[in-house]
Amino acid sequence: MKKDLIFAPILLVVGILLFLLRMTGMTAHIAISIVGVVALVVYAIVAKKTWKLPALEIIMRVCYGLALISGIVLKAGVRVAALPIVHKASAVLFVVLLIVLLTHKVATNKKA
Repeated sequence: MKKDLIFAPILLVVGILLFLLRMTGMTAHIAISIVGVVALVVYAIVAKKTWKLPALEIIMRVCYGLALISGIVLKAGVRVAALPIVHKASAVLFVVLLIVLLTHKVATNKKA
């Protein structure tokens, strides 16, 4: 649980900062996303044994990866109508799943 209390707030801040693109600019957006990737990988390695809902944990990480890849493709100039929607939807789903998983972990640890 201590690992979750360290990494989940970091990932939540990363997610919120990524939604503030207009305020941070593209350079900061890219740097923040790289920090998010590093934090997500370290969090996955360190806390894998304590996953309460493994399917949601994997889906959360896939959503971040999907947002990252679709963002890279958007930045490369590929114009597909659904790509911005996929980018934003997967980013929102990542943050929602992060909050749900953290809330679930806190709730299950308070019962014990």
